[in-house]
Amino acid sequence: KWGPASIQVALSRQSPYVKYAHKVSGLMMANHTAIHNLFDRCVKQYDLLKSRNAFLENYRQERMFSANLDEFDYSREVVVSLSEEYQAAEQEDYIKWGMLEADIPPARGGPGGYDR
Repeated sequence: KWGPASIQVALSRQSPYVKYAHKVSGLMMANHTAIHNLFDRCVKQYDLLKSRNAFLENYRQERMFSANLDEFDYSREVVVSLSEEYQAAEQEDYIKWGMLEADIPPARGGPGGYDR
């Protein structure tokens, strides 16, 4: 589960085939709230493509999407919700985010019957 202070560091031995001055290397992966900008751009691009019905005919030919494209709309909702949480994480009162009913999107089963 993501936490606002979540930082992962992995230490590993270096390849024996490459010469380095140090015996150990490090990799830091940090979770950053600025990623919401990327999610927002993806949603805007999706909306533009969907409004033009671009590339959708290929999906409609697949059995999973032959009846409708609800899976795409549900996935859009998930990305929007994720972006909203990252934006909320930038606020000082984020610790309380999600505790108010107004912050919690209504639960519903997605396509295939799964919940978020």
